[in-house]
Amino acid sequence: MAFSATSIIIGAAIIGMIWGLLQFLVVARIPVKSVPVDEGSSLVSGGNDEATTQRLIEIYEAIYEGAESFLKAEYTVCAYFIVVFSAVVFVLVSWGTGWDFARGLFTALSFVLGAVTSIVSGYLGMKVAVFSNVRTTVSAQKPGWTACFNVAFRAGAVMGFTLCGLGILMLYLTALAFRVHYPAAEDWVYLTESLTGYGLGGSSIAMFGRVGGGIYTRA
Repeated sequence: MAFSATSIIIGAAIIGMIWGLLQFLVVARIPVKSVPVDEGSSLVSGGNDEATTQRLIEIYEAIYEGAESFLKAEYTVCAYFIVVFSAVVFVLVSWGTGWDFARGLFTALSFVLGAVTSIVSGYLGMKVAVFSNVRTTVSAQKPGWTACFNVAFRAGAVMGFTLCGLGILMLYLTALAFRVHYPAAEDWVYLTESLTGYGLGGSSIAMFGRVGGGIYTRA
């Protein structure tokens, strides 16, 4: 049975996102409850399990609220950056191509889509990280390191597979949309040049996340 390139690419992207969702559901099944195996595995010295669990939830909620506030502040700045820089991309690309406004518009649009994809991925990544950290802590009470490692690894897989699947899906759908304007094969070089804005947008927002996230973590 023959498969088209479109079905393979979109299918691979969907499978990746579904696999990320399955990993998240596995992590979500772990209850936030302190159950030490012995005295040495207790998270709080001299505390009972109920008090320790309550303290875990308090810390988790504080980190969750802090991360939420940070993301709102950061992405507000990113929104202004996207608006201004997309206009810059449009003008510079149009000027560099002999005032081909179509290529300038498509490149700017690719930039915006890449930036939005990066924002969505960063938001989900932060949510999953905070959600799974407390469950990794609980799993660390079990003997050995296998349980806590598996939780942390699965949490990372959520971001990894979802980001790749979402990126592939968005980029390919963007290429299909631009192909309406560039149907001829000899014009596809302009199509691919317009798609370079997608990587620029994603990388720009990732830079904000890396620098801003580092500052937030230290603060």
